[in-house]
Amino acid sequence: MLLSLLVLSLVGREPLIRIASAEPVDRLLYAVGDRIITAGDLAFDVDIDAHDACPIPALEAPDYPREQRLVDLTIIRALASDTVIYRPTADEVEARWERVRATWARPEDFEAFMARWGIDGESLRGYLYSRLVVEHYIRRVAGTGDAPVESAAFVPIYQRWITDIRTRVPVRTAP
Repeated sequence: MLLSLLVLSLVGREPLIRIASAEPVDRLLYAVGDRIITAGDLAFDVDIDAHDACPIPALEAPDYPREQRLVDLTIIRALASDTVIYRPTADEVEARWERVRATWARPEDFEAFMARWGIDGESLRGYLYSRLVVEHYIRRVAGTGDAPVESAAFVPIYQRWITDIRTRVPVRTAP
């Protein structure tokens, strides 16, 4: 009864909010455990990679499909969680930040990059922090001593390791 009265009282009134058009803001690509990867995440990964080359060649291998790499990095970041031994120091994060910032010829270009992605310095530092956590995890967990993780010889070791890890985390592809 109360609902009927509410509906009748709203009939003929102007809507509270007008929506000019509905456009998707981003598109879901994958659900990795309890985390998601969007098309925007993938595009950002492509854009930032030109400025933040990973020191682990296995993550930069030319035959490593970018979407699979992003899924794998998400899996590894979830596994590392906030475990103390994988956390980078503030100095490591700041050094990485400075290295990334230095890849732009002009400070205005760097600011334009951040504006284009809608991020600020703190957000970018958070992203770099997560990348460092993943690198620390790989060094500590996947490193076998057979080959330094910074070497090309580590690539097949990493590939075998990550193939096994993928079986432990549910990954759903968006329709």
